Amino acid sequence: MKVNFLHAGKWVNRALMALCGCLLSLHLWAQQVNDTITSKVHVIDEVTVSTTGRSRNVISTAPTQLVTQKQLLYQGVTDLSDALRRFSGVNVRDYGGAGGVKTISVRSLGSQHTAVAYDGITITDAQSGQIDLSRFSLDNIRSLSLTIGDNDDIFLPARTVASAAVLRLQTEVPEFNNQSYRLKAEVKTGSFGMLNPYLRYDQQLSKQVSVSAYADYLRADNQYPFRLVNGKYVTTEKRKNNFIETYRAEANLTAHTSEVGLLRAKVYYYNSFRQLPGPVVLYNDVSREKETDRNFFAQLHYQTLMGSKWHLQLNGKFNWAYTHYSDVGNQYPEGMLSNYYYQREYYGSGTLMFTPSDHWAFAYAADYAYNNLNSNTTNGVRPYRNTLLQTLTAKYQSRHLLVTARMLASIYDNGAKNGTASKSANRLSPSISLSLKPFENHDLYLRAAYKDIFRVATFSENYFARFSSRDIRPEVARQFNLGITYSLPSSNARLRHLNITVDGYYNRVKDKIVAVPFNMFFWTMINLGRVDIWGADMNVDTSVRLAAKHQLLFNASYTLQLASNLTDPTSPFYKNQIVYTPKNSGSASLTWENPWMNVALHATMASARYTVDDHIDSNRLPGYGEWGAALYRTFTYRGFDVAVRFDGINLGNKQYSIVKNYPMPGRSFKFTINITI
Repeated sequence: MKVNFLHAGKWVNRALMALCGCLLSLHLWAQQVNDTITSKVHVIDEVTVSTTGRSRNVISTAPTQLVTQKQLLYQGVTDLSDALRRFSGVNVRDYGGAGGVKTISVRSLGSQHTAVAYDGITITDAQSGQIDLSRFSLDNIRSLSLTIGDNDDIFLPARTVASAAVLRLQTEVPEFNNQSYRLKAEVKTGSFGMLNPYLRYDQQLSKQVSVSAYADYLRADNQYPFRLVNGKYVTTEKRKNNFIETYRAEANLTAHTSEVGLLRAKVYYYNSFRQLPGPVVLYNDVSREKETDRNFFAQLHYQTLMGSKWHLQLNGKFNWAYTHYSDVGNQYPEGMLSNYYYQREYYGSGTLMFTPSDHWAFAYAADYAYNNLNSNTTNGVRPYRNTLLQTLTAKYQSRHLLVTARMLASIYDNGAKNGTASKSANRLSPSISLSLKPFENHDLYLRAAYKDIFRVATFSENYFARFSSRDIRPEVARQFNLGITYSLPSSNARLRHLNITVDGYYNRVKDKIVAVPFNMFFWTMINLGRVDIWGADMNVDTSVRLAAKHQLLFNASYTLQLASNLTDPTSPFYKNQIVYTPKNSGSASLTWENPWMNVALHATMASARYTVDDHIDSNRLPGYGEWGAALYRTFTYRGFDVAVRFDGINLGNKQYSIVKNYPMPGRSFKFTINITI
C-alpha cells in the first residue's frame, strides 16, 4: 500500500509535538555544575577519558568504543577490518586477501543495522544495504568509533541515528604549524603481491580556508597457499582468480565562514576490479567470476550558531554507484552471465538544536533521500524509494546524571517505474538512555538504554529475481543494554590508567532478515519470525610505566553472544544459534614503547560457528585464534618526519575460514614507510 506523504507527515508531526510536550513537562533537580552547554560550542560537552590505549566516553549512556590514528599504531592494527575485530560486540565477515570484501555485524543484528558515517554523513548502499569496508583505508583516518544504541551527541542528522549502531570514520584534519602546506607520502608492500602507495597534500589558502587531496592505489595477487583436506589426503593448494586492483581519491575543502560558521565539502571516487575466487570445492578449483565497482559521491556540511542558544546544521549529498558482475560457464544460456547495477541517491538534511540552559538541550532533525536502481537483472522493474526521517531529541546533563530521549519517525515510500513495487512502510521508533555517576570521588558510571529500531528490505532483498522477494517483511529490533564503566586514575608513578567497561544486552528481533551466502555476490534472503540475542561485552585497557621512556600498553576485549532462532518451537532448528555467529570472540594487544623500536603483539579469536540452521558437523566452521606482531619507529631525518613499520600477520600460520569454503591467508608480512614534509 502506498503511503500518502501529506497525511503521513501530519501524523508524524502530531507525534513529535506530543513527545516534545512530554519532554518539556519533565522536571529533574540537579546541582549547579561546571559541565555546561554554552554558546561557544556546537555540541554538548561530555566527560571523556583519553589514554594512550583505547579511549571511551565513560559517561556515555550507550556503549561507545573509540580509537585514534595513534592508538591504531600502538595496537598493531593492520587494516580497517583488523581494527573492527578488536572491538567488542563486532563480527567481521571476511572473504580473505588484501582488498577482499569485508562487512560487519554488531551484536548479531546484521550488517544492514550498522550505519557507516564518513566525516559525519552516512554512506548508503540501497542495493545491498551493507557497506564494504575494504574500500576505506586507515591511512586517511584520524579516528574510528563505534556506538551501539543511541548517540549522546544530539546534534546529528536523523539518518545517523536510524540504525542500531553507528560506525564513524573521521578523516585527517589539516594541521599547519610554521608552513602553509604539508605533504605526506607512504608505501606499503607485502606478501602475495601486495603494493599500496599513498599520497596526501594539504594546503592552507588563508587563515579561514584550507584544502587537501588524498589518493592511493592497491593491487594484490592474493594467491596465498592453503591446505585442502579430502578424507585422509591433505594437499597444499593456492587461491586462484583472486587478483584485485583499486584506485581511490578524495578532495576536501574546509572554510570557517565566520567565527561560528564552518563549511566542509568532500568529493570522493573509488574504482575497483577484483576477481572472485569462489568457494573451495573438491575437484573443482576453476572460477571465472569478476566484479567491477565504481563509486562517486560529493557531500557538503555546514554548521553555525544563530544567537547564543540556537545551532543549525545542514548536509547535502549526491551518491552514484556502479557494479558489474560477470561469470563464464556452460550453465548460462550464452556461456556467460553479465549483470550490471546502477544506483543513485540524492540526500538532504537539516538539524536545529536549542540549548535554553546549562543542563537542557533539544534537537529536531529532518532528512530526505531519494534512491533508485537500474539493473538488467530485475526484469526492467527499475525500483525507487523516497525516505523521510525525522527525529526529536531531548537531553539533560548534570554532574551525576545524563539522560537522552529520542523519537524517530520513519517513512519509506517504495515505487517502481516498471512492474510491481514492494510495500511501503512507516514506523515510530522511541529510544531512551541514561548514565549515572553514583559517587562523587570515583569515576564509576552506570548506564541503561532502550532503543526500538527497524529496517526495510533493500533493493537486493526485494527485487533480484534469483534470491529475493517483494514480500520480505521489515525487520524490527528492540535493544536493551545495562552497563558499567570504571576508570581508575593513576594511583602511583607506575600505573598510568585503568579503564574497565562491561555491558550486558538483550536484543529481540522480529522478522529478522537473514542473508545466507550462495557465493561472494549472490545471497539467499529469508525472514526468521523471531531471534533473541543475549550477550555481554567487556573491554579493558591500561598502561604501566616501566622506566623513563618505557611503558607497557595493554588492551583486551571479549564478547559472549547467544543468538537463538525462536521462530517455530516445533522446528528441529528451534533455539539453534543463528548462522555465522560465534558464541565467544575476543582480542588482545600488548605494546612495549621504548626509545629504540616499539613492539606490539596482538591476537584475535572466535569460537565455532554454523553456516546454516542445521547444526551438524558438516555445517560447522571450527573456531580459530591467530596472533601477529608489529615493529615500528618514528624519527626525524633532515627535517622530515619518518615512520617505518614491519608487520607479521598470522605468525602461527593458522588456517581458518570466516565464511565457509573461503580460506583466510596464512602467515604473511607487510612493510610500511611513511614520510611527512
